Amino acid sequence: MKTRLKDIPANTNGLHLGVRELLFVLIVAVALVWGGLPFWHRHALKVTLDKDFRFSYALRDDYLLYRATVKQACQEFDTLFLGDSVIWGMYVRNDSTLTACLNRAAGEEKYGNLAIDGLHPVAMETLLRNYAGDLRGKKVYLYLNPLWLNTPLYDLSGEGETSINHPRLLPQFDFSLKCYHGTLQERCNAQRERLLDFYALLHHWRVCFFDNRDFKSWIAKHPGENPLSLLRMEISPLEEGHSSNSTVDWYESGIAEQDWPWMALEDSRQWRAFLQCLRILQKRGNDVTVLVGSINPHMQTAESLAKCRALREEMQGRLTKDGVSAILLPELPSEEYGDASHPLAAGYRRLADFLVVKVACSDGVL
Repeated sequence: MKTRLKDIPANTNGLHLGVRELLFVLIVAVALVWGGLPFWHRHALKVTLDKDFRFSYALRDDYLLYRATVKQACQEFDTLFLGDSVIWGMYVRNDSTLTACLNRAAGEEKYGNLAIDGLHPVAMETLLRNYAGDLRGKKVYLYLNPLWLNTPLYDLSGEGETSINHPRLLPQFDFSLKCYHGTLQERCNAQRERLLDFYALLHHWRVCFFDNRDFKSWIAKHPGENPLSLLRMEISPLEEGHSSNSTVDWYESGIAEQDWPWMALEDSRQWRAFLQCLRILQKRGNDVTVLVGSINPHMQTAESLAKCRALREEMQGRLTKDGVSAILLPELPSEEYGDASHPLAAGYRRLADFLVVKVACSDGVL
């Protein structure tokens, strides 16, 4: 004889759920995992910023960790530097970056380095919108690297195959970016991470604790190990890979002379994105000064150099006209460039000395 639900006594030890109840439990469980877990993690994660801090190269696409780093940096520093690998310090140790040199000159840790290697303006715009909401009410030095405008491909306004830094920060469904050839799955995954912190959290765990492998691959490679034992809530995302200063300049490296066409500002995708970055920072109450970077004049043809210098001056002029403080950083001696735009240690010391004097002469406070 078949037992019907209504025949079961009300005081039975069994738990019986109808379709509605099961659906409700499922929704609550999904909400707790997708919403509750990232919310808890966001408030429980503790980031330590060591002396001469800069964000780890190996973790440079862990944007959830970067968000936590921004929050901590805003608690520790009143003045922050934003930019690409020039501010980050491609060829130098942590203690020889621009911010490290400025901190030594000040005699204290006053300046925070929030630069990320390869962070071009189009990627920075997404980073600021989605992962730097805590950057408010600060003095910000925003680095503008003209190198992103040297050719249509670097500018992301051209067509063709090219290697793009931080592709997950690109506007995924803006098909005017004809040089970006991400698959539909790659585009959807990147967009999903921005909309749902749960997926950004999974990426954070993979990068930080599982050798950048997906969980199935990691478990297959480490049978018998408990993956949960690897998770930590206290992280120091300090760069540890650069063990020594490079003393080899661009000429010794054998870099050839370059003849770049340079983009006009009105045609530049990177320039438009940079202006959006500037507006985002200003709307959040930050006092922004733009540092217009120098491009190695010794490795350019005369025609390329003339266009580059005119472009830098036009950048400064347009920003100044819009009421933005903009400083043209000086060109360095040949032996102080590691390549087209990255200084060596002596170059960073020179730039730090220049900024200290420049700001002091304008009655500002660096």
